[in-house]
Amino acid sequence: MLFDTNIFIYANKNIETAQQLIFNSDAKAISAVTYMEYVPFCHNKKELLSFEKLLETYEFTIYDIDAAISSHARQIVKDFALSHSIEMADAIIAATALFHNEILCTSNAKHFLPINGLMLEIYSPLK
Repeated sequence: MLFDTNIFIYANKNIETAQQLIFNSDAKAISAVTYMEYVPFCHNKKELLSFEKLLETYEFTIYDIDAAISSHARQIVKDFALSHSIEMADAIIAATALFHNEILCTSNAKHFLPINGLMLEIYSPLK
């Protein structure tokens, strides 16, 4: 399962369902973009260290951006930026999930639903 940045934001806000989703998933992964998006949400170095410890403790795979992912993300932006407001970060995250054949867990269905072949698990913090 590839986690979108918003799942970590909910977990950091002590939304128990988001925390359990992370902890209880068997295989865990993020895009390098998710790491870069999340770090600015940390209020200090202690929170950053906690985030990095979480990634290490729960054995998250961090997928780097390579030429294939970049190329696919450009196509996603071309196809969906104007019609669905998908931006660079979400396009790269979606391309990463597609390239690595991962289910993308996100609370942002609007940007990701129209992408053909993308496997989604839509999370709602209200559940």
